[in-house]
Amino acid sequence: MEPKKVTQLDLSIVTSVLICCTVTTALSLSGMKFPVGEMRLDIIQMMTACISCLLCCQDNADTSKKAGIIRIIVTTIGGIVGMGVVALHMMLGSNPWTLIPLVGLGVLITLLACKLANVPYMSARIGCITFLLVACTLSGQARMFYALFRLASTVFGAAVAFSVTSLFGRCGN
Repeated sequence: MEPKKVTQLDLSIVTSVLICCTVTTALSLSGMKFPVGEMRLDIIQMMTACISCLLCCQDNADTSKKAGIIRIIVTTIGGIVGMGVVALHMMLGSNPWTLIPLVGLGVLITLLACKLANVPYMSARIGCITFLLVACTLSGQARMFYALFRLASTVFGAAVAFSVTSLFGRCGN
C-alpha cells in the first residue's frame, strides 16, 4: 500500500481557498457589501468562492479550466431558474406554501437546462444546489441579489483555482 502524502493538487486547493478567504475577508472588512433592506450582502461570498476552488482545482490547468467553465454554466442556470422562481413566488404573494411546488418545478427545470447544456449529471445536481440556495436561503428581493453575487463569487473562485493550478503547473515543470 502506497503511503499517503500531500500532493501538488492538495497544495493548489489549499492555496486557492486561502486566496479566496483573504480577498473576501478584505473586501468585507473594507465595507464592500450591497445593502438590501436591513441586510448587507457580500458581493464576493467567501463560502461560494471557496467551494468553487474545491470543485475547480484539478490536476492541471486545462482540466481546471474545464471544471471552472462547467461550474459557471451550472451556477448560471441554477441562478437564473432560481431568480425566475423567486419572481414568480413574489408575484404570487410570497406565501410559503406556494414556494413548495415552485421549488419542485425549479429543480426539474434546472436539471433539464443542464442536460441541454451537456454538462455531467453530477454537475447538474450542483446547479440544483445553486437553485435551492437562491430560492430558499433568503427572503424577498434579497434572493435576486444573492443569485448575482453567488455567480460573481463562483467566477472569482474558478478564476483563482485556474490561476493557482496554472502557476503550480509551471513551477512543477
